[in-house]
Amino acid sequence: MDGSRAAAGRVHGWHLLRGACALAVASYHLLLWTGTAAPWAWGSYGVYLFFILSGASLAYTYSHAQQAGALSWRAFLWARYVRLAPLYLLAILLSLPLHLSPHAAGSAPWWRQAALNASLLHGLVDPVANEMVIGGWSLGVEVAFYLAFPWLLGALLRPRLRWLVLAAAAGLQAGWILRTIGSAQGYAGASGLYHQVPAFAAYFLGGCALGVAHARHAGRPLAPRAALPALAGAFAALLLQSTGRQGDELLGWRGVLLPLLCFALVALAGRMQVDGRLRRLAESAGDATYGLYLLHPVLYFSAAYFLFPALGVQPQRWGLPARAAFLLALGACAWGLALLLERRFERPLRNRARRWFAAPRAAWARAA
Repeated sequence: MDGSRAAAGRVHGWHLLRGACALAVASYHLLLWTGTAAPWAWGSYGVYLFFILSGASLAYTYSHAQQAGALSWRAFLWARYVRLAPLYLLAILLSLPLHLSPHAAGSAPWWRQAALNASLLHGLVDPVANEMVIGGWSLGVEVAFYLAFPWLLGALLRPRLRWLVLAAAAGLQAGWILRTIGSAQGYAGASGLYHQVPAFAAYFLGGCALGVAHARHAGRPLAPRAALPALAGAFAALLLQSTGRQGDELLGWRGVLLPLLCFALVALAGRMQVDGRLRRLAESAGDATYGLYLLHPVLYFSAAYFLFPALGVQPQRWGLPARAAFLLALGACAWGLALLLERRFERPLRNRARRWFAAPRAAWARAA
């Protein structure tokens, strides 16, 4: 096993990249909400990288089981639900005061949204309209891919089908983007329609293809002193491609080159050797990513709608240094809370859920 993997098979370079994506998305939201800046590409391609990384990680983890015919669809879905649901349900609970406040007037009934989000099936209906936590739409889309993952992975493992499936996903995604964002309505008028499963098919399936390739042959590990500057430069180039109008970063030459750059980042990160302090940073980033992604909106709007009015604070009057200090403090709080919840809440709950599921499976096997 090369230096890019932990003993349990974790690809630490992907965890580093995942942490950077979470920071990019959180920074995009916080800068936008405070009226400081509008770096559209940070939000869009930060999330798209999540889809690639998710597909790559899952295919890397499950490809051997799929080839051996040992991948259980039911066990896979249970494992993914247990991974996503606890923190998402907690974030929904923490968001309820926001949904019950006057600021939520005109939205769909919170109890209906809560029931749909609890199943993580809101991606099959209308992810953006039904999300209860900002960013939750992407989890709904992810789960839609999970429902078909064993069959998609099986197709990608067959050389004759692999390129056909990838070409179909790329065509579906490109056509969906052109139909929505590329229409006369633009992003502002077609955002809800755009954020559906077809818009991200090539990202997830392309990530799966990278994961299959990495499971078969990871290649010679790249030294950090060579890989890290390349990763940082490519990531910075990706994030600096924001345009004056939201959605333009998805069209034209950017809509072709930037997705390719996303795949190159994932491929490069997967080959990077991660040891010592860098490995500990990668493990911390992997642990904090999901919580940072979900919790930073909850913390921000709780402060904006409840804390600041109670204290008589008006952040819109702050200067740039005060805004920067607030955003850094909020980001640090979200990161710390994410680590705490992963290690003290999510991980123990996942371990218990695995035991709960393993017992009936063993009983079924004995009965058979």
